[in-house]
Amino acid sequence: MAYKDIYAFPTLLKVVGQLPRPSTYILDKFFEDGEPFDTEYVEIQTFKGKKPIAPYVSELQPGKVVLRGGFEANQYKPALIKPSRPITAIDLQVRSAGDSLINPEPPEVRARRLLARDIIELNDTITRRLVEQAASLMFTGRVTQIGEGVSQVIDYDFTNIITLSGTDLWTNPASDPIAFLAERRKAILDGDAPTPDIVLADYDAAVALMRHPAILQLADNKGVDVGNIDTTLLPDGVTYHGYLKDVGLSVYSYIGKYTDDDGTEKPFIPEGMIAILSSREKFTFHYGANVIMDPRTEQFARVRGKVTPQSWVSVEPAQRWLQMLSRPLAVPANVAGWYVAKVI
Repeated sequence: MAYKDIYAFPTLLKVVGQLPRPSTYILDKFFEDGEPFDTEYVEIQTFKGKKPIAPYVSELQPGKVVLRGGFEANQYKPALIKPSRPITAIDLQVRSAGDSLINPEPPEVRARRLLARDIIELNDTITRRLVEQAASLMFTGRVTQIGEGVSQVIDYDFTNIITLSGTDLWTNPASDPIAFLAERRKAILDGDAPTPDIVLADYDAAVALMRHPAILQLADNKGVDVGNIDTTLLPDGVTYHGYLKDVGLSVYSYIGKYTDDDGTEKPFIPEGMIAILSSREKFTFHYGANVIMDPRTEQFARVRGKVTPQSWVSVEPAQRWLQMLSRPLAVPANVAGWYVAKVI
């Protein structure tokens, strides 16, 4: 029976492709995979123009030309995500959970176990970065990529963002959140975007909305549906708060968090923020290519795809390295297609 090298690049690529992804509500609900590019740069095309209507013409006249709409193309180089982790001789000497004291596993078996666990954990860090990038785009209109040797902000000129103050805050009984939502909903429709049907909010903002006196009055008049969804089907961290019939919006909150590069725990959705969105028009993730050294040919190779795994060894000190590379970029379908507000 031929021995198969589990550390070989093609084998690692298959393993990464088969990994179960963490439960990620924002990615699953509002994003879809776009195009993996053949270069490190990603081209984004923004279509512009009005919506022409077919012209009336006499049967004695030739057809009237309808001009094609133009578009603006921009190229961006997404910052590289590159988590890595070594397996050292010390790691192989330390007993893992479940290992027997009487019949300890040999180092090569422990190394394979560690590799399998490291692939999952490193892939999860990339997924959390995708969620962070997605949330940043949704709630700021920008993608900020800052790290060691990297500092860039990709701004999509998103202008549908507002900060409430004074009596307009939803914590104030004198405010009118339904009128606010209706006005922003119309602004989205005026932007030639699909009809919004979801309010995605910070938990406290969602509670402030659903407990507002104006909303409670609507509930008394059956203008609010509460509890008409099977909450057992919701992903972890997601709460369904109800459906506002007057504006056709279902209210959800998400309390997922991540630990940033400085070790600080932060929420994916900023405190007190809401986003008015459509579940039918998805944001997109495009991926730039990764350039690596192919260990088989010892030549540089450009790899097209979402995640590129690498593994290599160093003799002194004795280490087995695992590394993941990815160049994701979150892209909006329509920069006028959603609205963001800080409401409390």
